[in-house]
Amino acid sequence: MKTYDTRFGPFSIADEEVWHCIAPMPGFTDLQRFALLHLPSQGPFVWLQSLDEALITFLLVAPEHFNLQYSQVPHFAKTSGVPMVMVILPQTENGTLQSNSLAPLYFLPETRQFGQWIVEHHEVPTEPLSAAHLPPTELQAQIIVPIQDQSLATGTA
Repeated sequence: MKTYDTRFGPFSIADEEVWHCIAPMPGFTDLQRFALLHLPSQGPFVWLQSLDEALITFLLVAPEHFNLQYSQVPHFAKTSGVPMVMVILPQTENGTLQSNSLAPLYFLPETRQFGQWIVEHHEVPTEPLSAAHLPPTELQAQIIVPIQDQSLATGTA
């Protein structure tokens, strides 16, 4: 277990909780180690926190939140995985959240690896937008919740 500084304060993270980037994000190729952090008060959103650079973190959500669906699988995926999209925060007070829909991240929970890949298109399902209040089920067991928020995540006080 090692303590890492993050934009949310220090976190103790075990080696088996570290995610390794196997298909680097353009502009961030030196960043290889990350952790997934979840603040229960933030619903389905997850922070991808760099463990190599404390000030770098990306806000992620399941593609369904933006009514997106991907049938493609990235070239680096040898097993099934979980797609996530980066959230682009609004630049104005009345702006809306957007996603980087053509460059999703693909997480491989079995190996704790992920990468970004460029897609040519995405499918838009006919169902309404997702109303999920939690991150994807496939990733929940591998997301770190800050100690002060663990009672919120478990429903205890």
